Amino acid sequence: MSKQRSMKRAAQDVPAHPMLKKRKAGLETPPLHEIPPTPQGPAAMMPPTPAYGQAEAAETSRAAPAPPVDMNPVTQRNFRGWQVGSRYRLVRLLGKGSYGQVAEAYDELKNKRVAIKKIINVFDQEVDCKRLYREIYILRHLRHSEVITLLDVLEPPNLETFKDLYLVFEFVDTDLHKLIMSPQYLTTRHIQLFLYQLLCGLKYVHSANVIHRDMKPANILLNEDCTLKICDFGLARVVDAAIYKDQGEPVSPQYHQRVRSPTDGATPKFQRQLTKHVVTRWYRAPELILLQDYGYAVDLWSVGCIFAELLSMQAESYPQYQSRTPIFPGRSCFPLSADRPTTYSDKLDQLNVIFGVIGTPKEEDIGNLGEVKQYLRKLNKKEPRDLKELYPGAPPEALDLLKQFLTFNPDTRISVEAALQHPFLNEVRSLRKEAVELQPLDMGFENVPLDRAQLKARIYEEIQCFKALNAEADAQAERAAESSVMNKVVPMPQDLSAAGTTTTT
Repeated sequence: MSKQRSMKRAAQDVPAHPMLKKRKAGLETPPLHEIPPTPQGPAAMMPPTPAYGQAEAAETSRAAPAPPVDMNPVTQRNFRGWQVGSRYRLVRLLGKGSYGQVAEAYDELKNKRVAIKKIINVFDQEVDCKRLYREIYILRHLRHSEVITLLDVLEPPNLETFKDLYLVFEFVDTDLHKLIMSPQYLTTRHIQLFLYQLLCGLKYVHSANVIHRDMKPANILLNEDCTLKICDFGLARVVDAAIYKDQGEPVSPQYHQRVRSPTDGATPKFQRQLTKHVVTRWYRAPELILLQDYGYAVDLWSVGCIFAELLSMQAESYPQYQSRTPIFPGRSCFPLSADRPTTYSDKLDQLNVIFGVIGTPKEEDIGNLGEVKQYLRKLNKKEPRDLKELYPGAPPEALDLLKQFLTFNPDTRISVEAALQHPFLNEVRSLRKEAVELQPLDMGFENVPLDRAQLKARIYEEIQCFKALNAEADAQAERAAESSVMNKVVPMPQDLSAAGTTTTT
């Protein structure tokens, strides 16, 4: 039997896994005072859902029309100032932040639930505006089952005066952060499924020359049936593969390919302040903390941190869900200095927290780090901890893979391809899901200064692209519907021979 056939069969033979517990209208994290006593083990979860490999059926089920929702006056007041047209019926607010708000809505045309993100004052800050443009551009091109789908960007009524923007996404039940904070437990099969889908999505993203740079549980969306989506590409970077051609290096994503930190040219103090915008501290790779050039491997470090939190959701490892914690919960990132006194030690500094688990780096791993190696050499030497002590319920294969994710040296850190081939994922692997992007992205604007007027024009171009794409998709759907009706009205004979033959001379 061929390897591909055996992999496919293995994926089909995966037993059913319990679905995630649903609360109210969605998978939400209740306030702590509402959380019931801790369930006794994984058996306390919901009844089984279809096995992995039946995602198409699950997707069809989710796409079924939802009943109309009548908003009460209180709900309507939450949406004052929203301008989404008659196509979308706003249902409820899902969240809000400094950027704006996110709401659940119902698409009256397509008969399905969607999520609409309202971004306010888009052009107030050029940095935020550029992030928004980057995310829209990237998500217009990326199409993968494990990447969130941006369905539309609503056209503003006036190009000259608009200041708010509405992004329409596919609806997803919850995110991994909320699940981790909830009184639910995962089996090993759950963890395998989540990690495998995450890696499949990341393989596709990297094949498009995109580094996500902000992988964390809050940016991993989940449905009740355990399907997974990577979201939030506002901090992503598109690697220009062309720059490697002249150097004789491979153009495909390799982990020695690096891009410069966006803080290049700033003072060290300013650099340290800016690094907090790259990724959330607890999931930040060492090379980002140390302000080194970085590549695709930064995402793999973050995946390792997420993987560790998944392992903490096993009842055998953390019987009390309130005890779950990120593997590297540092409280600060102090400025680096080669002449810092050797007596200095803050156990809660992010690097010290990391080295407290993986051990201080070896000399061969820091030899090419320039001045930073002087700082690292002054740290007190630490041996790596036994990961079995941290996650006693995890199988040996899981701990082996976790160790390879959490490798200090990005050049020796495990790659997406190698992680997908790891024995821990053999039982859930399906090669058809490991798709790659055949036309990698190219964003020439990353190193070109753009003012607000230029960014506004580019965002409007993206809006028009979505408008054209959706118009073509609607036209195709209409043609398919008309064809279906015609086939029903004038069915083809079941036996063409019964209709007779025509002879020509």
